[in-house]
Amino acid sequence: MTTSRLSPMDAAFVQLETSCTPMHVAALMVFEAPEEGVAAFVKRLMEDGRKETRITSPWNKVLMSGSRWQLAPSLVTSYDPDLEYHLRHLSLPSPGGEKELGQLVARLHSQPMDLRKLLWECVVIDGLEDNRFAIYVKFHHSIVDGVSGASLLMNGLSDHKDDLTTPPFWVHASPEKPLSLRSLNLPSLNAVMGTARNVLKMFGENDSLTTLRSAPRSPLNGRIGPQRRFATQAFPLERLKSVARHEGVTLNDVVTCLVGGSLRRYLQDITALPRDSLTAAIPMSLREEGDTSSGNAVGMIYSIVGTNIADPVIRLREIYASTRRAKKHVQQVPPQMRVPYSLASMAPAILKMLSGMGGTGRPMFNTVVSNVPGGRKEKYLRGARLLHLYPANIVFQGMAVSFTCYSHAGALNVGITACRDSVPHMQRLATGLTDALVELEQGLGIAGGDACL
Repeated sequence: MTTSRLSPMDAAFVQLETSCTPMHVAALMVFEAPEEGVAAFVKRLMEDGRKETRITSPWNKVLMSGSRWQLAPSLVTSYDPDLEYHLRHLSLPSPGGEKELGQLVARLHSQPMDLRKLLWECVVIDGLEDNRFAIYVKFHHSIVDGVSGASLLMNGLSDHKDDLTTPPFWVHASPEKPLSLRSLNLPSLNAVMGTARNVLKMFGENDSLTTLRSAPRSPLNGRIGPQRRFATQAFPLERLKSVARHEGVTLNDVVTCLVGGSLRRYLQDITALPRDSLTAAIPMSLREEGDTSSGNAVGMIYSIVGTNIADPVIRLREIYASTRRAKKHVQQVPPQMRVPYSLASMAPAILKMLSGMGGTGRPMFNTVVSNVPGGRKEKYLRGARLLHLYPANIVFQGMAVSFTCYSHAGALNVGITACRDSVPHMQRLATGLTDALVELEQGLGIAGGDACL
């Protein structure tokens, strides 16, 4: 039996697991069925999947102890998957539109995983209108981050429409984690002390840098319940890039600006808009180039989202300035110290949640805005074309809504995950992203096309 101990970052997701804050992430993949039609295709897909006995890492990993109450969680390898449990088939009620799909995914995402079993679940969903079907794949966050999770799913798809024999996702292994030469270099005392000073800056008041003390109180940052809402939106990627090029900012800055515009309108509608801007934790990959191995390798920068700024153009420029300062702050940390720096900077939020005090007092940040890079090529599952991949993220005590993006074949797909009780008008956030893009383009004098796909 092969045993491997989780890293401190991976282990935190096991230790933070509760009934109200399940620590899993997921992807909703929407496909266009091939000519044989949805019913025949899904039937064959399920039959072939349940007959498959091969399983590779990390799909074959299970916790040695299926409990959150452990200091050093370890994984063991299992070669006998219970596919009747891990592979399921559900059908949407009529009319099978986006509303019905979102409601089903919200229920699936609300259900905690059984930590005694393999740390993934796969649900094939038919009944969608327009000859489509969907696949919802859930991973426990202790074994994947956004980059590694997306890589695992893309490995189970093909670049070719006529490839009709692609094995199920769990047959495709994640690559081994590469040995980084950086990790072999012991940091100097100056590097350690400099990193410590940078960490301390994140806990103090700062007029220029967005820190863990910059976030205002809002209705989105109290205690949350166990049920989730899920909404999606998709934009032409080139449309967002044209805005970024016009202003000389990044695509992430544009997305953050749209999130800020959507949250501003949402909070105005419920008369709860804070005077100061809401802030976002923005995940930043710490992986070496080409590293798509399983596990988590992610840090955080913090930025305003400009909810206190009415003009969308000024909002975008202020966000750009905020993220640029945050990136400069992280770049001051020596490369070999960036993982310890990230762990230390996230430690207060993790400790607050572990203590049961999450969602009380002033929040450390108000939301998460994450962008996982995808590919430009079309992808196929045994001839079925992948139309969209929408990420579903975690929310936790003190942070009731998160926005996660994935780019695929010319589209930016946004998945919005929220606490059902804390965000009762979820769809307003999705439509608010579209409205914010139109307002931004009008402010810049850019001609827009179709706002969403």
